[in-house]
Amino acid sequence: MNKKSFLGAFCLLSLFLLFHACNGFAKIFIDINSPYFQKIPVMVQDPNLSVMTYENRQASQEIVDTLSKDLLFQGFFSVFRCIAEGQNEKIDYKVTTDFARKGRTVTVILKLYDLSNGTMVVGRKYIATLSDLKKVAHRFANEIVLSITGHPGVTLSRIVFVSENASNREIYSADFDGTGIRQETWLHTIVMSPRYSPDGRFIAFTSFKTGRPCLYIKAVRNGSIRKLACFQGVNMSPAWHPSGKRLAVTLSKDGSPDIYLLDIRGQIIKRLTHGPGINVSPSFSPDGARIVFVSDRAGGPQLYIMNVSSGRTVRLTYSGSYNTDPEWSPCGDRIIYVSRVGGKFQVFTISSKGGDPLQLTFEGNNENPSWSPDGRQILFSSDRTGGNKHLFVMQANGQDQRLLLRYGRQDFFPFWGPNTFK
Repeated sequence: MNKKSFLGAFCLLSLFLLFHACNGFAKIFIDINSPYFQKIPVMVQDPNLSVMTYENRQASQEIVDTLSKDLLFQGFFSVFRCIAEGQNEKIDYKVTTDFARKGRTVTVILKLYDLSNGTMVVGRKYIATLSDLKKVAHRFANEIVLSITGHPGVTLSRIVFVSENASNREIYSADFDGTGIRQETWLHTIVMSPRYSPDGRFIAFTSFKTGRPCLYIKAVRNGSIRKLACFQGVNMSPAWHPSGKRLAVTLSKDGSPDIYLLDIRGQIIKRLTHGPGINVSPSFSPDGARIVFVSDRAGGPQLYIMNVSSGRTVRLTYSGSYNTDPEWSPCGDRIIYVSRVGGKFQVFTISSKGGDPLQLTFEGNNENPSWSPDGRQILFSSDRTGGNKHLFVMQANGQDQRLLLRYGRQDFFPFWGPNTFK
């Protein structure tokens, strides 16, 4: 491989470890739901340049600007760029940036310091091209979150969604912050419910390409699309098993819609539900042992939890007459879903053990909720901006609701993928 190709499309493959975290560094447990929660103050200093030119200032500034936005997006950092003289502001951490450029190749050294003891927490050296500067920032933002909390954040994740323009609906993906939008399908038909695989290598979705709803899988790397299931009747609601080797789907080939377990070739492994009524919209628990799903067996649609091995099923929701669209949290403790309240759809969350649900949204119609890979945020579609649906994000407790993406005439069916897109 020559130098140009090595530094070309994805130069961050040349990323390597420069420094190790200090021994004995304690990770911080962050509970944004606590009434005593305080954001972690971090200073992101202006970059140090090896050669002071306008182009170098612009390029290096893109890194620190993106890094600052990434940390703010997490929801538990306060970011400072400078402290005015005489300002009494306690800063817990400091980020420094060293930037050197040779042609279109840049070398960036980023370090995080704990100001309580003056030690360096983590440091990384990146060799990249100018087009990859945002990726450099995303990677180090993830290193910061991992070093401080002990768990990855969301800055290496992507979302997938359906966007409608004119009469076309296609699947698109975007970076976690709504930037870097990329079209994923060109099927010129109805598409629904795209779902990243747990490793981010595939997207499962429903398409009416044949005139009826069938299930397909797209390989993200080469763009190939293959049919997963196209039995008689409906084939919809794909949900990946945490292993990435199986999917729970809804099929109506034997009558009313029921949930089946398929392998990635589309072969039926097991039928999970046998009525009564309609059984749809499965979502796996993080350990893959259970699914939450929607059934109208008691009259209106409610949420149920099934043990996949034994088939034992218990009802989860009892409040609300129309509950649908569940997704199990990455932590396993909560389930988000949609319930109709006063004629409009709102996002709720409930303990996976049952109990009283918590309403998170109140304005407009809010649907298709999806957890961030760290379980701290929720992505959803809403028509609160004026009738058409677009994508919003909020903290897991419902705070800080904000517009994330407005791309097409309408944007919906969002799903938040894993934190593995490097």
